[in-house]
Amino acid sequence: MKALPFPCIRPAQDRVLEALPAMGSILSGNDALRGALADGLMLKDPGAAYYVYECSGEPGRVTGVVAICPTSVLADGKGDASADVAAAARAIAELKVQPRPVSLAYEASPVMDIILGAAKEGASLYAVTDPAGITHRAWEVKREDAVGAISAMLDQAPEPALTDDPAYAAALTGASQLLADEARAAGTYTGKEPFNFTVAVLFPAAQVSGAAPQVPTGLLTHQVARF
Repeated sequence: MKALPFPCIRPAQDRVLEALPAMGSILSGNDALRGALADGLMLKDPGAAYYVYECSGEPGRVTGVVAICPTSVLADGKGDASADVAAAARAIAELKVQPRPVSLAYEASPVMDIILGAAKEGASLYAVTDPAGITHRAWEVKREDAVGAISAMLDQAPEPALTDDPAYAAALTGASQLLADEARAAGTYTGKEPFNFTVAVLFPAAQVSGAAPQVPTGLLTHQVARF
């Protein structure tokens, strides 16, 4: 499958406990997000990276890798055409930022487990516990050899399966289509735009059953168009 590193918009490391409770306001519109970036509450990483995400609590611990994938991975979420989904799609298209990774399951290899385990030996960007007692940790992977190793493993993996709310996947698909329609109308569409990719957290299929964990909104986001 195709899963690439990306430049993430995320909370400043030393202000994450301030930022996460305010995400409803920060991600309410472009002006609010620009204000948070100008204030230093949020930041945009200057280069592309993968992110290792760990969720721990009841019933256990699961580790995934966060990357951007072609929106075709959201095919299972195309069927929902409800008014709520359409409104959510418009909100994402107007914000121009995907607020959280969509959760997917993929066939991980033992080698990938070793690579991600090595990444987790370093200092994490975040370690926050939510009101439900679930601890969320994230590590940035930007060293060239580590990025290459993760990329090689993901290239060999079959296409992932959606394990998230289908309505969220449908909203992401709808937002991508809205932005593509805008670009086509303006005569600028190339097919390589960021909105043709969705940020996803890829969990080993053997570790998740039914609904997979979700990365907290705003912790690791993907800018899909200029704002």
